[in-house]
Amino acid sequence: MTALPGGLAVDELGGHLRRWTGRAGLVVDAVTCTPIPHRISAPTTRALTRVTVATADGALPLRLVAKELQAARHGLPPQMPDDTRAHLDALIPWRLEADVLTGDVATLMPPGLRTPDVVAVHEQDGDRLTLWLEDADPVDAPWTSADTARAASRLGRLTARRVGRSMPPTPGGDLLTSYRDEQLGAWAVPWLLDDATWAHPLFRLPEVAALREEVCTLAGRVADVHARLADLPLLPAHGDPTPMNLLRPRRDPQGFVLVDWGMTGSAPAGFDLLPLVFGRAESGVGPPEEVPALLDIAVPAYRAGLAAEGVDVPLADLAAGVRTAAQLRYPCTTMPLTLTMEPVTDAAVTRARERAAFVRMVLDLPAVLPV
Repeated sequence: MTALPGGLAVDELGGHLRRWTGRAGLVVDAVTCTPIPHRISAPTTRALTRVTVATADGALPLRLVAKELQAARHGLPPQMPDDTRAHLDALIPWRLEADVLTGDVATLMPPGLRTPDVVAVHEQDGDRLTLWLEDADPVDAPWTSADTARAASRLGRLTARRVGRSMPPTPGGDLLTSYRDEQLGAWAVPWLLDDATWAHPLFRLPEVAALREEVCTLAGRVADVHARLADLPLLPAHGDPTPMNLLRPRRDPQGFVLVDWGMTGSAPAGFDLLPLVFGRAESGVGPPEEVPALLDIAVPAYRAGLAAEGVDVPLADLAAGVRTAAQLRYPCTTMPLTLTMEPVTDAAVTRARERAAFVRMVLDLPAVLPV
């Protein structure tokens, strides 16, 4: 028996499992915990652990994922100034994912898309909790353009089904307005417009330095870019439906289990297509050159999903809005700013070059996507 994530007692876990499975006589015989390899970027996520539970009756083991959530102050860099830490701690709704998954969102899922079962929510002191979720047991198969089309359509349907439902409060406003003010206005833009940033060895790399004029011009115009989204309706968004968060369960590889709801909120129509289409390339697991073709597939599929549930957004407006949102969301903050706080290693140089290639692709997207 190994220690359980978040300090949950084995007897408590057994009680939750009996309720989840409906097996009144279930007895926990052994538990194995294995950290899940995952690059955690959110300060509100402390750890992800795969938990396998063997039961005394010899039935097949139960597979769970324990996600430990915490107030942002616990996960922000220790060198961050106290006033900045307090501001972000108040701004980031750290328990949002737990509140959403224990609410009614599961009842709104369209065919082929679902949330993971919530086995337990273990509250802890100090603004911490652990979400105990079913393990979707996803297939480890390459993501395809067909996966993108299916996911886009189902995300569109989910968005439309959530219209009119109460949304969790987000202190910073809708997702892109908050992004404009916090990630861009308070952080990336000042850094990019500072000559000292471009004197750093990573910013002197030819691939990075070549972006300076275009990126700095964009940094000075983020308010104008954001204003161009004003005519699009604000719709409910998952916030981060990357292919890595759209798990294809082994027992239904054509379906998706949508995880990681910590960024859900309102956003301009089509916002969820950004992480869906750009997410692999942004994180370095897919090539930047895949993005334009995937956009051509995803935008009409998402619009069809909206329309199937009674929400009509003209295709040309949606296509232009997605491209505009990408200009706001990616180039400035994808520049290797955070890497300047680390030693200049070969790995950092490689990552900086990868980020530069991604930014170059976003900047080169056509002004209006084909419709």
